[in-house]
Amino acid sequence: MTDPAPDPLQHVAAALAGGPVPSKDPVFTDHLVDIAIGEGVGPLLARATASRGFSASAANRLKAYTSGRQVLTAIMDEEVARVLDALATAGVRALVIKGAHLSHAIYPSPALRIRADTDLLVPEEDRDLVPAALARIGYERFPHARGTVILGQFHFTRTDRAGIVHALDVHWRIAAPLVFANVLPFGMLRSTAVPIPALGAHAFGPSLPNALILACIHLEAHHRRGAILLWLYDLRLLVQTLDEMQESAFVDAAASTGVTAICAQALADAREYFDDPSLASLAARVAARGAGRSEPSARLLTIARPVDQLLLDLKTPASWRTRLTLLREHLWPDADYMRASGAHGWLPLAYARRAISGARKWLQRVPQRREC
Repeated sequence: MTDPAPDPLQHVAAALAGGPVPSKDPVFTDHLVDIAIGEGVGPLLARATASRGFSASAANRLKAYTSGRQVLTAIMDEEVARVLDALATAGVRALVIKGAHLSHAIYPSPALRIRADTDLLVPEEDRDLVPAALARIGYERFPHARGTVILGQFHFTRTDRAGIVHALDVHWRIAAPLVFANVLPFGMLRSTAVPIPALGAHAFGPSLPNALILACIHLEAHHRRGAILLWLYDLRLLVQTLDEMQESAFVDAAASTGVTAICAQALADAREYFDDPSLASLAARVAARGAGRSEPSARLLTIARPVDQLLLDLKTPASWRTRLTLLREHLWPDADYMRASGAHGWLPLAYARRAISGARKWLQRVPQRREC
């Protein structure tokens, strides 16, 4: 059959917002289920009113998928509590951020907000304690381009006895671009953090206004070319959850940290799929607050090539030592990463091949946004 409209994502978004879908044809509804699962909103579609008229095959798939996610979420949450205990024992302070936090802070049930990993934020001064603390409970550091400047995070994995892979992203700054290096530091987030009882005694997450800023930065700093529907729904739900005082706190914090343009754009992106009055109102407020301001972070919104991102990082106020370290970490990642990436033979030659093959990618223009 022919899809009734050119963008099935709009149909899924409409269903999540409480609207109908244009067809109950089994082929069409099966296709919507495929899209919803791929976009991270399968459990949300399962509880939407529109799904009640889906074909039996589509309804059964959603039910089975949602049941599986409920079990997996419970296992992941139990593991997060275990990780936080281990970090606390080692003297590492940590905040639960992004999906693991939002699932408990704004969703009716944690299993409705699926996640593939768990994100934690630690103070930069505690960073070096993290690998040993996690190694003691079975985690291995995932090989990737490592360094103190290039990413601002570690990746760790552990496979449990049931074969479930637990992935951790441990950040010491909120986003990779250096323009965010001093935005919402750990101390600022911790001062207004709220407990997450379901994740144990050591579990705290950002306040909702700060969580919204984090979600906006995450979208525009890392995924502005292809945000999945789940991240846009996060923004919608966060905005709907804020009260008037929290909205004002969000606008004030966005202005004081120099990210009003980033936040306004992220909320506008969410409006492309969720035409919610609260999104429109808050986007207008934060945009008006930033009008006439010169915000270095706003340059991210016009970047079209990876090399432009690097140039922006190099222009960010920092010591020459930091800039040189950034270049070194880009051009000469550590040997473990090179070997894990398939490098063989003499490493200097492998580095040269990497630089040559990567030059075209660095200069290639990429689409700024996924089309609606």
